Amino acid sequence: MRDHPEVRQLNQSDAEAFRAIRLAGLQEAPTAFGSSYDAERVRTVADFAQTISRNYMAGAFDEQQLVGVAGFYRLSGDKLAHRGNVWGLFVDPACRGRGVARLVMLNIMEHAQAQVEQLHLAVVDGNAPALALYRRLGFVSYGLEPRALRVGATYHDEHLMVWRTAKA
Repeated sequence: MRDHPEVRQLNQSDAEAFRAIRLAGLQEAPTAFGSSYDAERVRTVADFAQTISRNYMAGAFDEQQLVGVAGFYRLSGDKLAHRGNVWGLFVDPACRGRGVARLVMLNIMEHAQAQVEQLHLAVVDGNAPALALYRRLGFVSYGLEPRALRVGATYHDEHLMVWRTAKA
C-alpha cells in the first residue's frame, strides 16, 4: 500500500467496487453494521450505484483498489436538517493500522461541515479501535443504546456519538 491512499467521493463507476467492499465488511464484522450480508448480497451493482447517488460516499483508493469506505447523509425536514449521519465505515483488513479510516472520516467530516451543524454515528460496544478513532477526531459519546442490534440470538449495545461542526 502507498503511504497515503487517495480519498475521494465515489461515483457511479465505483458501484461494483463499493458492492465488493461493503459485502466483505458485512461478512467480516457482522456486529458493526445495521445491515447484514444476507440482506445485501442479493442487491445488484445498480442498487449500489443508487446508494452512491443518494449518499455522499467517501472511498480510499490504493492504486485502483477501493480499500476503505464510509457514507454520509443529511437528515431532512425543518427540525432535522441541521444533522447528518455517518454510516458504513469499513477498511480492508490488509490496510488497517495505516490511517485509512482516519482519512476517510476526515473526508466525510470536511464534506459534512459545509452542510450540517452536527454529525452523528453509532459504534457497537466493544469496538475499541473505532471508538478511539472517533474520539481522536472530536466525536463525543452522548449515550448507549441497549440492544441496538441483534445478530442471531445475541444483542449488541451501541455507543451514540456526535461531532459538532464549525457551523454549530
